[in-house]
Amino acid sequence: LFLFVFGTGPLRGFAVTLVLGLVINLFSAVYVSRTIFMWQLGRKRRLETLSI
Repeated sequence: LFLFVFGTGPLRGFAVTLVLGLVINLFSAVYVSRTIFMWQLGRKRRLETLSI
C-alpha cells in the first residue's frame, strides 16, 4: 500500500503485482489446503474407541 500511494510509474505496477500475489497466496493457503486436509480426513476410516 505504501509503494502504491507514494510510488510512481513502474513502482505502482510492482505494488499492484505484490498485493495481488499476497491475496492469491492467502486464498490458496486457507481454502486449498483446508480442502486437501478435509479430503484426507474423509479417506481415513474412523477409529473405534478402545475401552480400558
